[in-house]
Amino acid sequence: MIIDLHADTISRIAVKGEHLASNSGHFDLRRARDVGVRLQVLSLYSSERDSNRALEDILFQIDYFEQEMLSCGNLAYRVRSKEDLEDGWSQERIGLMLHLEGGEALGTRISNLRTLYRLGVRSVGLTWNHRNLLADGVMDGVSGGGLSEWGREVIHEMNRLGMIVDLAHISPAGFWSVLQATNKPVIVSHANALAICPHPRNLRDEQLLAIAKNGGLVGLTFVPDFVADHEASLEILVEHIRHMIRIMGEEHVALGSDFDGTETTVISDVSAYPLLPAALEKHGLNAGEIERLLKDNFLRVLNDIL
Repeated sequence: MIIDLHADTISRIAVKGEHLASNSGHFDLRRARDVGVRLQVLSLYSSERDSNRALEDILFQIDYFEQEMLSCGNLAYRVRSKEDLEDGWSQERIGLMLHLEGGEALGTRISNLRTLYRLGVRSVGLTWNHRNLLADGVMDGVSGGGLSEWGREVIHEMNRLGMIVDLAHISPAGFWSVLQATNKPVIVSHANALAICPHPRNLRDEQLLAIAKNGGLVGLTFVPDFVADHEASLEILVEHIRHMIRIMGEEHVALGSDFDGTETTVISDVSAYPLLPAALEKHGLNAGEIERLLKDNFLRVLNDIL
């Protein structure tokens, strides 16, 4: 059984007019079912920096998701609460949780966050690489900007509502500010270890340690540029996993493929997911460590937050 913390499938199929059950991208429900995916976090993303246009994009994608759910039959169910997850898990369907990637759509009103919560969004990534009203993004260079007062207000409300705070794409200063502001575990849904691959989106060992101390976790991503600065491979991805386990402990490492968010991935698509546990076993991880990575660690975080 597999849980994946990040895929951009809804954003992709909404633009292309394709379907969630079966499509030409990295992830669809039929292929996911065949390899044992039991929970997928689906990202809602807008490239718009204007908050009104960004909110329009996000609402369009939520509506597209809801229309697709009508035609999915027994393949999938929405995850909005612990009870949803327990009921759906027992029926062996695929749980789908909505994630907002970048806080532009929130504008300056906390009511926008609450509305998105009521529409099923259960996770928010504060930034996507660049600065917004909440925080600076990781690609903002040497600005040194962190979390704004508005960003702190959003985090406090997310903690109250039971929403996951995702620190993927945030600046280093913002990362540390969020850890001071939150009273719940945080995640970084899709990133790797900077010690293995020196990409600015990857995490330093001190960040990994801080996430473990917070009780959160990191989802390792299959994006080639985050795996290696030369030729990425499954073997190097396993190096990232083993490094993170050494630094953080096996309870704080998960998977966040970023399927459909980039043209190619180290694991080619969801149907190839079984290659990963096989590679982990080959490199010495035991069955318990693999199970925690594949599903148990994120289930623990969900139980703490939802």
